Amino acid sequence: MNRYFKKTAALILSAIIIAGILPAPITAGSGSHVTISVSPRELSQEGDVTVSVTIKNTNSTAADPTTPPAVTTPPTVTTPPTVTNPPTVTTPPATPTPAVTTPPTDAPTEPPTPEPTEAPTPEPTDPGDGTQSVPGVTAVSMNAGFSSESRVHRFLSTSSRGGAYTNITISNPYGVAFSTFGVTIPAGSQKTFTGAMHVTNDMLGKDLTFTVSWNDNGETKTETATCRVSRRSASVYLAVTRTANPVNAAEGTPVTVSYKFTNTGSVPLVNISLVDKHVYGSSAPMFSISSLAPGASKDWDYEFTMGKNTIISAPVVTFYSQGSNVQLVNNVSPMTIGLIQSQLQKDIVQADPSPNGVGFTLYLVNNGNQKLSSLTVTDELGNLVSSEPFSLAVGETKVLEYFVPNPDSVRYIVFNITGEDYSGNEFKDNTKSFIVRPYIDTSLLGLSFTVVTTSSLSEENVLGVSFFIENTGSLDYYNLVVTEQAIDYELQKWDTLPVGASDKVDLDINIGAARNLVFQLTVEDPSGNTHVHEAYVTAESIDVSQIVPHIDPSDKDGDVDIEGGTGFGKKLDGIITATGQKLIRWFRVLGIIAAATALIMLALGVTELVIKRNKRDTEA
Repeated sequence: MNRYFKKTAALILSAIIIAGILPAPITAGSGSHVTISVSPRELSQEGDVTVSVTIKNTNSTAADPTTPPAVTTPPTVTTPPTVTNPPTVTTPPATPTPAVTTPPTDAPTEPPTPEPTEAPTPEPTDPGDGTQSVPGVTAVSMNAGFSSESRVHRFLSTSSRGGAYTNITISNPYGVAFSTFGVTIPAGSQKTFTGAMHVTNDMLGKDLTFTVSWNDNGETKTETATCRVSRRSASVYLAVTRTANPVNAAEGTPVTVSYKFTNTGSVPLVNISLVDKHVYGSSAPMFSISSLAPGASKDWDYEFTMGKNTIISAPVVTFYSQGSNVQLVNNVSPMTIGLIQSQLQKDIVQADPSPNGVGFTLYLVNNGNQKLSSLTVTDELGNLVSSEPFSLAVGETKVLEYFVPNPDSVRYIVFNITGEDYSGNEFKDNTKSFIVRPYIDTSLLGLSFTVVTTSSLSEENVLGVSFFIENTGSLDYYNLVVTEQAIDYELQKWDTLPVGASDKVDLDINIGAARNLVFQLTVEDPSGNTHVHEAYVTAESIDVSQIVPHIDPSDKDGDVDIEGGTGFGKKLDGIITATGQKLIRWFRVLGIIAAATALIMLALGVTELVIKRNKRDTEA
């Protein structure tokens, strides 16, 4: 009987001790640590307010956290001293372990838990009855009174009593900054932090959430608080929202833009007008509402077809308060309606032909604004160019190598690309055509092409030329055409030129002016490959100053000096010129004779008249 009484007394004493040493924050920690307020609490439209956040440290302010007052021996305990007054409860160790002292602010985030073996162990009051030591009884009682292991650790570490709050942060999505760096809130005190916040019209009347975090003796704690800035009564305001479906569209896709107008003020609104020029394509009003009562809403949808460019929706809504002639404006935040551009830049490099075939290198670049996936590449016959499907992010490049074997006839290679765009729609594209012909050994080809002039350039700029061609190789040529670089028509054409064949053609060509001529002969080999040969001729005009004879002014007899002249034409011109000069002298002599004869005839006539007159006078 006495044995059971001792067990019961030990259990009762343990319960009293646990109740006395429980820390205050555990029993009174359900209250909020954070309060928040704004000033002013009401706005008629968007504006600035001051946000105040107060953090209260609810920890105990006990002077010596290692000896809490509640641990003193209760006066009602009458059990033997060996049970009611164990050394580990009434008197802490002479040298307390670091775990039972208040940690500094830069202490580790998880304070160490004291090892039970470091404290003196009392003598068991009843060996073998399950209550040999007070520490063992205390641990059992704590596990019975707390719901989690962390609360047991917090009890064992009495440093939580009187701890300061450190590492304080106040986060929010509204751009409000609070000066919390290095601030410490001692146990039992509180601290208020303030910051300026710009409240937009969309934020008015809505709960605004702030998140507060701090470190409490190595444990990070977080709490949220909300505040609200109300819209002032008797205010005038029109709330406008806008959405687009879809927000990204390919060219030619219908897009629906939905507008919602809500009178969130307390007075009627009239003459409401909407302008969204990039969506509507004009600065003219696209929609209007004659009146809207307080609290009432109006929805309106506008559909347009996506063009070749991204659209920026930036609605501007004007309205009036009933009975007022002052225009009010609501500029809605811009929204991008993106143009889906699923496209590829395709650069294809064709190698020189070889006896085995022709190689190709494909460079595919996603130069659109959407990811492309499940891409495959095939040639015009359906042969796979890519060994397996691949994806291309925006700006990404894919390099593919492909070899076309030497064909029996001409092939026109086209690379086809298929896949999916970002929304799963089919994507298709293809390259231009590339010609692959049967391989021709160029060492078997031979052609001679010459051009010579057959006459000098005339005053009408006509030049005589001769073309001479000869097939000196082992393969026939086809479609032979002669052209001149500055003349826009064919000068001569042959359908074929068999092996060993030759031909000569004479032509008179009007070349326009004296210049250097470049003649080109274009031919095709048996595979259709084109080859070009060139010949050059210079055509010069005749300098007239070189053929006009020189007449010496001191030459009295008018002889013409043609010494040093070259060419029959030049000598002939000199002879003709000299003869002309002599004829001019004879004509002058004949003129003088004719004049003298006329004078003599006149004198004879006058003489005859005088004789006849004298004869009549004599007869009378």
